[in-house]
Formats: sequence, C-alpha cells, structure tokens
Amino acid sequence: MLVEKNLKEALEYYIKGKPVTALWIGEDGGMNAMPLSDILDQPENHFLVDVPAVPNPEFEQAVQDMVEPDQNENDAEGDEQLPPPDQPEKKLEKETLAAPGKMSREEKSKIIRPLIKKGLKNKEIAECTGIPLGTVNGLSGPIRKELKNPVKAEMIKSGDNSDRHKCRTCQYRHSDAGGCDYCIHIGRERGCEVEVCDKAVAGERLTKK
Repeated sequence: MLVEKNLKEALEYYIKGKPVTALWIGEDGGMNAMPLSDILDQPENHFLVDVPAVPNPEFEQAVQDMVEPDQNENDAEGDEQLPPPDQPEKKLEKETLAAPGKMSREEKSKIIRPLIKKGLKNKEIAECTGIPLGTVNGLSGPIRKELKNPVKAEMIKSGDNSDRHKCRTCQYRHSDAGGCDYCIHIGRERGCEVEVCDKAVAGERLTKK
C-alpha cells in the first residue's frame, strides 16, 4: 500500500534502499509518477553541500593561471575562441540557458519544444540546455503528444472538462485546489487526458490530509 510521506521521511526510505515514487502535477492537471531513483541516479547530476572552506594555495594559483593567461601569449589566439558577432542565435542560447533555475515552466517549454521537433531525446535536451532531466521529462510529455497528434491536442483543449469543473468535485482529487490521486487509490494510471477525463466520480475526497 502506498502512503504519502514528507520529503525527509521519503529520503530516509530511499537511503535505506526502499522504493520511493515521486508524484507531481503536470501542466495538463494530471498526476505524473516516476521512481525517485530515476530522478536522482542520473550521471549528469551533481550534489553540492556546504562544508567549511579549506584554503588551497595551489588550487587558487591554478585558477588564477587559467583566468589570467600569460601576457606573452599571442592575443589573436584567444580572440579565435570567441564566437563570431554575426551569430545571434548562439548568443541568445547561451544567455537563455545561463540560469535555467530562474526560468518559468512556460519559458522552459518554449526552449524544449524546438529541440523535440529536431528529434532530440529528453536526456540530450537536458544535457544541452542545463534544464534538469526530471523537469524535461515532465514538460516534454504534453509537447510530444501535441506534436504527434495535433488534432487530438486541439480536441483536448476544447474538451468538456477543459475548465476542470469535474476535478473540483471528484473523489480522486488531491486537494480542493486540484490535482489527481486516481493512480494512488486505484493502482494504475488514469489513462485519459484531464480535459476529456471519463474517470471522474463526484464525492468526498478520498485522500486525507
């Protein structure tokens, strides 16, 4: 039986080797699920912790040598490494991806969409944009569905539950504010888009807080 835990308790379970499933609400209002191990155990992930600083003169000197090259070197050699001024697209890409953590989900989706059209996989998109793989996974799903079947996507947008009125009274709602816990209570994915949901059952909310 799956039981909801807070972040600290979930991490304690994960550290002990027990399976933990992460749930989040997607842009379509549906509930997404993924093993926590798939989110954390990625080779491109790096984890930083705050530890007391230990002076390392050799390292500091090496850094200084890298950022302040020998003045006797040919200046033209360094200029060759700069991008040509007539490449606005590359310049925009670097500026956009400089701080992906500060971008909204909508901004990230706008960056991800053209890369999906080019045929890139989620892992490749995460590597070239700096956007975490878990975020790419969550945002790319609706985009891929829309690109694969634009007619269905348009039908979903105009579905009879596009205003989420069924969700507000459904017994599977995560909270009165929204979200869906259908997979938690039934044990399988809902299998339908929230805009055209046929699993809604009006009644008292089953998820207890």
